Amino acid sequence: MTEPDKTDLVATFAGKVVLVTGSSSGAGVSIACEFARHGARVAVHCRSSIEAAVAVVGRISAAGGVARAFNADLAQSSAPDALVSAVESRLGPVSILVNNAGPFADAPYRTLAPSTWDQIMAVNLKAPYLLAQRVVPGMEKLGWGRIVNVGATSGFVRTHSVYGLAKAALLHLTQSLALELAPTITVNAVVPSQIASARTDAMPVYKNAAIAGTPLGRLVTEDEIARMVVLACSPAFDFVTGQTIVMDGGRTLPRFPRIGLTDGEA
Repeated sequence: MTEPDKTDLVATFAGKVVLVTGSSSGAGVSIACEFARHGARVAVHCRSSIEAAVAVVGRISAAGGVARAFNADLAQSSAPDALVSAVESRLGPVSILVNNAGPFADAPYRTLAPSTWDQIMAVNLKAPYLLAQRVVPGMEKLGWGRIVNVGATSGFVRTHSVYGLAKAALLHLTQSLALELAPTITVNAVVPSQIASARTDAMPVYKNAAIAGTPLGRLVTEDEIARMVVLACSPAFDFVTGQTIVMDGGRTLPRFPRIGLTDGEA
């Protein structure tokens, strides 16, 4: 019996419905377009800017893909259920869920507003749990499902306040869901560091410092993140679940400062 070609992603994703949250801007756009390029039917999600989501749909359609635009404020507890229901109605049952939406806030805890805490935790952590809970029965009925949580290296530091806390907890959730949902569904996390973008370009001092602290000497791109998310859902990753794939060019690797050391000193 011939083994399936694990490089044929079009065959893998053709007709499958992918929901990518936060896909009307940033890396989410690249993720949505990459799945569509490989034959998936994509639900492009935005919080409020439906025009931006429709523009992404137009881009996918122009390239021969299939996509629809959806809006939902994932900070609201009822939104995940309503969003998935809308996607199912227009595209079909969700086979792949990419939890990419994740607003940022790093106000110090001593001045952090409770409303900001609630919003950051709701979208970055609570919504992924509620969306997973909602799509799992359909995935199990299909006999196959993939969930990818998009994290951030902010989860590895202690200076990004509630955002870092939420992203750290998201990795815990990833592992817990991987155990609960096996063997039918795999759950993994893709964790980029600072992303090369127009926003980063507008902060040259920060951008240069981030590059200087990255062993590979540059920032990760949105297209690279998209390719990794798609790969994590591909047959090549069929035996990988509960894992965190860090895309930071080595930036978070522990290093000992060797400033002023002479030969022979540890």
